[in-house]
Amino acid sequence: MENNDNKQLKKSSLFKSEDIKDVNEILEIEKLSRIMENFSFATGLTTAIVNHKGNILYDVGGKSICMDFHRKHKISSERCFISDSILANQLIENEKHSIHVCQNGMVDIATPIIIAGVHVANLFIGQFFFETPNKDFFIKQAEKLDFDKVKYMKALEECNVYNKETIFRYLDFLSGLINMISELAQKTIELKKQNEEIAFISYHDYLTGLYNRSYFEEEKKRLDTPRQLPISVIMGDINGLKVINEGFGHSKGDEMIIEIARILKSSCRAEDIISRIGEDQFAILLPKTDEKSAQLICRRIHNACEVDALNDSLIYPSISLGCATKNFETEIMDDILIAAEESMYKQKLLESKSAHSSIIASIKVIMFEKSQETEEHAERIVQLSKDIGQAMSLTKDQLNDLELLSTLHDIGKMGVSPKILSKPGKLNNDDWIEMRKHPEVGYRIARATSELLPIADCILCHHERWDGKGYPQGLIGEEIPILSRIVAIADSYDAMTNDRVYRSAMTNEEAIEEMRRNSGTQFDPDILQLFLNMS
Repeated sequence: MENNDNKQLKKSSLFKSEDIKDVNEILEIEKLSRIMENFSFATGLTTAIVNHKGNILYDVGGKSICMDFHRKHKISSERCFISDSILANQLIENEKHSIHVCQNGMVDIATPIIIAGVHVANLFIGQFFFETPNKDFFIKQAEKLDFDKVKYMKALEECNVYNKETIFRYLDFLSGLINMISELAQKTIELKKQNEEIAFISYHDYLTGLYNRSYFEEEKKRLDTPRQLPISVIMGDINGLKVINEGFGHSKGDEMIIEIARILKSSCRAEDIISRIGEDQFAILLPKTDEKSAQLICRRIHNACEVDALNDSLIYPSISLGCATKNFETEIMDDILIAAEESMYKQKLLESKSAHSSIIASIKVIMFEKSQETEEHAERIVQLSKDIGQAMSLTKDQLNDLELLSTLHDIGKMGVSPKILSKPGKLNNDDWIEMRKHPEVGYRIARATSELLPIADCILCHHERWDGKGYPQGLIGEEIPILSRIVAIADSYDAMTNDRVYRSAMTNEEAIEEMRRNSGTQFDPDILQLFLNMS
């Protein structure tokens, strides 16, 4: 058995111990050594456990002939190495115990220790004979290697002779012992993994991998000591997450959260505690950091968000940040958090309008792409609606809302399958069920942002009919918002007088006649008459 640097073991493809950090600990070498010591004492066999690097973790019962002679001479020690290599190769190929008579004349046996399917170590027994040793062989070996012949032969007499049946019984015992150890070790690994996973989950956010609120609260208390002063706190809130969730789906919102988390991690230092403390909120503890340094980190985060904005992405990360610093021991940490949060909300008031505007612009682009509508179509509806609104003497605010509604009334079509939106010919019943959901989807998107909130109800109602046969609520007459009634007329006229995927455009006269037939049923008769008088 070679003591160190067993190259064959090092190269073994069986030794992959990513999950096995400490073989000594898992095998409980200290406890196992007592068993092996008693085994060696009872049997007279040398035993050893060698790890995957070829290092002996434990050995007992070494015979003098090997310890004092074979391993101390260059030639005989090389033979030991060759023997160990052969044993290792046999285990690699067969994964069973292997028996080998070394060139020095001694018998060695190796048994693999496999934990969780990973070959982590070998158990060796050896330095014995299967039959009475040939003394002439060892006398010649002593002469050739210049050993003290008397002492060498005396050491030979100390080596035991076993029949194979006895050795195989010992092997059965050892194999059973190793299997039991392996099973216990595997359970130890699994239990350790489970405990690590539970510990990770209890202190980490499942989506981003950042720390969660519980961990943040604990670290806030732990770091609140004089030696950590000054300690700064950064509070952050994602801009427009609700709009993204409603307009693009929660999966896209999750992508935004994950990207913000990545930016925070890349912008902060290793010692900083970054936590996700709410759906769209983050908090960062910065020990031994003054206010100026905290503000620099805030700028670094904002700069990273702006870099993402230059990558031609329709939706890019935007987060409002605020920071505050505890400089003196007498200051209360919770007050610092409140100050950072107030600073963040002030910043959010300045930034959110711009962020929402960018998101709405992105929504418009995607809406036109998915709905097969064009900006020209939207512009025509805007102009027709404004003409009607001005003829009705609507207020300036109403006209502004009407313009926004004319552009974004079909915003909910972002949630409809493109196959349905671009389908040639009539829609089937299932298609209509999905299509009729778009006013409600648009309503939710509009409710998620202050810029669209004034027209949310109008978006919901733009497919209602004067006679109550529209959707989604079946409103009748003046229950329908006036802006929705105006857009319904403008949209229908433009749709009829322009080519669609399922039909050719009508003439102006044909469209007007069709709209007259639907006066008082589909359309508000008074507004329609006003429109027809303008045409």
